[in-house]
Amino acid sequence: MNTTQTGRTVTVALPAMPYLNSNQRLHWATKARKTKAIRDAAAWATEALRQPPMGAVEITAVIHPKTNRRFDPHNLQPTVKAAIDGIVDAQLIADDDSSRLVSVAFCAGEKDPSGTRIDLIVKEVAR
Repeated sequence: MNTTQTGRTVTVALPAMPYLNSNQRLHWATKARKTKAIRDAAAWATEALRQPPMGAVEITAVIHPKTNRRFDPHNLQPTVKAAIDGIVDAQLIADDDSSRLVSVAFCAGEKDPSGTRIDLIVKEVAR
């Protein structure tokens, strides 16, 4: 996969809220409510940036933990998926199919004692 960054980068900061993680076993209705809340919050945060639509993108989810304990950033994949759907709803990217969303990566960010938070770094790339 050869991609080249075109220089345009947008950071969507999700607000602190109850996030979904891969280890949870929630009732479907509870999971649906949380998913919708995350999706709506991401759409709102993206719309507030007032950015024109992007073409193909790579997204890096930077997970800022509350403590210094070890954790698996990729366990927040259900939250990141809902947030990406919110970014699509806000029309920063047209869709999250493989022609527009080239890759999604997870990494640990710096500790934030106020609570776990997620920044989604959206980089426009040429394919």
